[in-house]
Amino acid sequence: MGARDYPLTRRGLLAAGAGLLAAAAFPALADSVTPDARKLLDAMPGKAVLGAQKTRPLVTELVDFNAPDWRRSALDMRELLAGDAKLAYAIVQTPRVDVGSIEAARVALAVLAMQPAKFGDFYLALAATTGDIDGVKALNVVRAEGLDHYKVFRAANQPDITDILTQGVALAAALRVLDPPAYVIGTDVVAGYADLARKRALIAAASR
Repeated sequence: MGARDYPLTRRGLLAAGAGLLAAAAFPALADSVTPDARKLLDAMPGKAVLGAQKTRPLVTELVDFNAPDWRRSALDMRELLAGDAKLAYAIVQTPRVDVGSIEAARVALAVLAMQPAKFGDFYLALAATTGDIDGVKALNVVRAEGLDHYKVFRAANQPDITDILTQGVALAAALRVLDPPAYVIGTDVVAGYADLARKRALIAAASR
């Protein structure tokens, strides 16, 4: 195992994610996306796009699976996509709550890399669980969704996944948000959970 290959265990992920959890001192919220942040967002690897394909996402959500409102936001996303066939909704992994968040984010990124068409089902199945989420719970959902959880486990342990998570930290800093959930809707940056009605209003404004 190379210097940057970390096992999917709490000890290994503490090593892999120490920089992610340490990068806490982001500046205050910005009201709009700066050009530099937009460049990072557009180039962000490991960005899952659900809904309309080959369309620039109108909504991007910065996600931590253990953030208090993540499950509500995932259900909101399902509602939004069901009601608008032209909407593209992007998900960027920015785990910050704890090591379990990093574990689960690594699994999610591995699913996206290996089976992108299955990512949406995995994402909503994970949202249907209860309690804290870690790598084991995420892998259990992978298996329940009929995916090869051994292959996903191995893929989740690769250095490129750590690199994507590190870029997620840089993106959050550029957007000037501290903790997920956060959203980029059109040119607006929204910190903290935005309920379904507010998302719809922001999407409508950004679509004009």
